[in-house]
Amino acid sequence: MTKEELNTATLRLFNISRDLFEKMSQKDSRVINEEKNLLEGDFTAEPFNVHIKLTIYPENGLISIFSLLPFDVPPAKSSEVAKLLCTINYNDLYAGNYDYSVEQGKVLMRLSIPFRNSILSKELIEECLQYTISTVSKYNNKIFETIRE
Repeated sequence: MTKEELNTATLRLFNISRDLFEKMSQKDSRVINEEKNLLEGDFTAEPFNVHIKLTIYPENGLISIFSLLPFDVPPAKSSEVAKLLCTINYNDLYAGNYDYSVEQGKVLMRLSIPFRNSILSKELIEECLQYTISTVSKYNNKIFETIRE
C-alpha cells in the first residue's frame, strides 16, 4: 500500500469507528481525536463499564483496541494475577490478549487488527468492539476477585 492509500484507509476506518463509538459508547465519556486517530469511551457492561481506547496507526497499518481495567493490582497479588492472565491468554483467548505491567499494577486487554492491503468492514470493527467488551466483562470480576482474596 502506498502512503496515500494508507491515509485513505485510515480516514475510512476512523469514520467507521467514530460512527460506532457514537452509536455504542456512553455519550458523556466519549473522546474523539481525529488528529491522533484516537477514540475513547465507556461501554455499558457488567460488572463494570468497559472503557475502550481505539487507535489507528497508519504507519503500521494497524487498529488497536485497548481496555484498561478499572483497578490496579497490588504488589502482593502480582504473581497470582500474572499466572491467572497467562492461563486466560493460553486457554481461553483466540483473539487478543491480556497484558500486565508489574511495575504499574495495570492490566489491559488488547486486540489488534492489521489493515494493510485489506478492506475492513463496519461489521468487523463492531464485532471487534463487542468481542473486547464481552471478554473484559467475562474476566473483569475473576481478576478483581483474585486481588481481593
